[in-house]
Amino acid sequence: MEKTAKLVSCLLPAGDSPAHTARAILCYQRQTWQHKELIVLDNGLQDLTPLLEDIPDSELRYVHMPPGTFASHASLKNRGLDEAGGDYVIHWDPSDWHHPDRIRYQIAGFEDGVQISWLSAVLLHIDHPEFVHHPYKDQSKSGYMGSLMHVNDPQKRYPDNHSKSEKAFLDKWDPAVTGMLDTEYSWLMIHGMTGDNKNRRRFLAGLRGNSGDAARLLWLKMRGRNRLAHSRFRLSDLERDSFQKYLQESSRLGVLTSIS
Repeated sequence: MEKTAKLVSCLLPAGDSPAHTARAILCYQRQTWQHKELIVLDNGLQDLTPLLEDIPDSELRYVHMPPGTFASHASLKNRGLDEAGGDYVIHWDPSDWHHPDRIRYQIAGFEDGVQISWLSAVLLHIDHPEFVHHPYKDQSKSGYMGSLMHVNDPQKRYPDNHSKSEKAFLDKWDPAVTGMLDTEYSWLMIHGMTGDNKNRRRFLAGLRGNSGDAARLLWLKMRGRNRLAHSRFRLSDLERDSFQKYLQESSRLGVLTSIS
């Protein structure tokens, strides 16, 4: 599965959450794909230098900027793309946990002329007492934008001052060169959410993703059953294994507040 000497640039936009950033860095270090570099875009208030001490200088690009340097998320991503020296670029959001094999599996999907790809499903988790031990598979026909990986094309950039810059970026790529990993690869990434009321509503809304899911949720409610009995919470062995790794690392680094 290893592609010879293809360098992958991991774009990590770091803010003011050292715990989340530390987890993202740990995920980077544990990748089984060896040809990689980390692009840290730091426009927060806290010094992240101590978190980067174990990353070799040869594979680290640390861009420290004063808060408010970039007016939009698109301009921040473009700065990361300008810094990337890899053959491929992969997004490495600190809200996400990345399985050690994520790069290795995703880059394997770039056979047959694929130039840009993403995951069609990830595990969704919320840091809330009711659901902290219960993630579910979240899937989308359009894929999960946070899992984006693409060839490093200097002509492709996010349009700034655009209300839908991510969609506009995707529109720059020919549909014939796009790819998406099947839902069976959902264990490669876990998207974590804080447990505030807005995110809790979003988390529950995901259980009503289609008419079948909505009907299942209504059936459980009518019979007074716990919504955790919803079929979306049933994980495969690979998904359960990923979640246990995620839970252990997130708890140890202080990312989760619902677990004492």
